[in-house]
Amino acid sequence: MRIAVDARAFEKERTGIGRYLEGLLASWLQEYPADELTLLSPRPIFLPETLQGQIAIVPALARLPGTLWLQTLAPLEAKRAGAQIFFGPNAVVPLGSPLPRVATIHDLTPLLFPEWHNVKQRLGMVPFLPAVVREAAHLFCVSRATRLDLVKRFPEAEAKSSVVWNGLTPVTKEEASPDANRPDVAEPYILYLGTREPRKNLARLVSALEEIWDRRPVFPRLVIAGGSGWGMQDFETRVRDSRHHRRIQMLGYVSPASTRSLLKKASALAYPSLYEGFGFPPLEALAAGIPVVASSSSSLPEVLGDLALLPDPSSTPAIGEALERALDDSEFRERARTAGPPHAAAFTWARAVQSMRPVFLSAIGGGP
Repeated sequence: MRIAVDARAFEKERTGIGRYLEGLLASWLQEYPADELTLLSPRPIFLPETLQGQIAIVPALARLPGTLWLQTLAPLEAKRAGAQIFFGPNAVVPLGSPLPRVATIHDLTPLLFPEWHNVKQRLGMVPFLPAVVREAAHLFCVSRATRLDLVKRFPEAEAKSSVVWNGLTPVTKEEASPDANRPDVAEPYILYLGTREPRKNLARLVSALEEIWDRRPVFPRLVIAGGSGWGMQDFETRVRDSRHHRRIQMLGYVSPASTRSLLKKASALAYPSLYEGFGFPPLEALAAGIPVVASSSSSLPEVLGDLALLPDPSSTPAIGEALERALDDSEFRERARTAGPPHAAAFTWARAVQSMRPVFLSAIGGGP
């Protein structure tokens, strides 16, 4: 099978969709080495080491804005590459293309919560969704919560969508070393990991910790690791003006190796997100045996089960209570240490690929 892939997510600083694509494609080539995967993008691709030398990259016919490229040149590039099917890993596919198309839906926040996104993000997805639902051969949703949102808004998607959970990318030898690329942070600390954006609820997290630090001066610091994202113009000022600003360290984007190293030494992961399609960071924390404070929202209870504390993300006191319990409850911490890794290990990219490939084959008329 020859598959064309929208590879725009392979940016220098790889975040959610890029990590999804890396894990999925690397496993695909391992499971089905006879399949041919071709990457398409209107801009340079930063190919992960796991894929280098194994996958073809088609030069763009022209440098165009991403959305315009996807709807104009991408189908031509896919045809020139001899592809049989087009895969859109971020919800949108070329409309009107003669090739069958499948897509992955991570979340519908640009549609459901437009105030959390900038104009570019909204325009790149929202206007196309009705036609994508109509034209796509199949839509993979990364959680039951995401599929529920999709079908609720587009009932016709029920017959052509399924849930395929993300996998957990295995730890490399470099990442497994005790202090691999570890940023300079003082212990003990609570770690937030992820792009800084409105739905991550960082202002409430800081407020919850400020109230704790007022009462418990030796409570662990907060380390915020992740790119600056969007919609958070006032957050750095909020941190600078905090009465406890010396207890908050902002690292910016960190590499996967640094992420693993930070998790090893963290007292807990704080991730009280208002909405997640899946939630990689808390699952990675469970894999490392680290206590997790997430939230009761969207897919997080589905992915984390009863191994994480799941407070109401709209309640600062509830977040604070959960953070204190995550540090103070020895039984909870021991359960995270022993039960977290096997729980996380059940989420594999191989299983995702094995669920998806028959659908691809069916779409091109080569399977049931």
